[in-house]
Amino acid sequence: MGNKEKTNKKRFFYPPEFEMVLDNLNKNGNFTARFMINTGARINEVRGFIKNPIFDNQRNNITLTETKVRARLKEKRPSPRTIPISKFFFRELKEELPTHRVLSTNAFNIQLRRICKNLKINNSEEFSSHNIRKTFATWMLSLGIDGFKLAQHLGHTPNELAKNYATNDVFNHQDKQIMRSIFKDLPERISGINWDTLL
Repeated sequence: MGNKEKTNKKRFFYPPEFEMVLDNLNKNGNFTARFMINTGARINEVRGFIKNPIFDNQRNNITLTETKVRARLKEKRPSPRTIPISKFFFRELKEELPTHRVLSTNAFNIQLRRICKNLKINNSEEFSSHNIRKTFATWMLSLGIDGFKLAQHLGHTPNELAKNYATNDVFNHQDKQIMRSIFKDLPERISGINWDTLL
């Protein structure tokens, strides 16, 4: 069982796979997945935000208050994390928040695995919400986002990012176009990257 969980955390979605998954999730599953891919947040952090939404309207940032305790940094309680999100998703989030709910981790994982199996995505039985966080980090790194800034965004140290998320760039031009269509201006907001340098 332990080995399966480790394998599970290494798998990310290719952009066409993720688009198909989004199309097949129910309303609340789709909202949950879009929140995670647009922020890199853990599903528990997403649920915490929904209970206590903190928006910074001037900067298009949100604050995640229920984050993971980082034992390696000797934290006794979780530190809130303020992160930028794309101005497009910021607007969507404010509009959709009153009419959507975030699924429980178990309900989301069951739905995600069923859809991955139906779509014949390899290792479908191993998928969980964490694979979307892995996907977020992998895509961002492949778009050239600075590892230190990405680690801060995810609430990791740079060493943890390199150990758990770094991967070879296996994406083609079409994959990166899909990533950009999902992320909109978020990579630029995290790293100050000019879109023209990515084309």
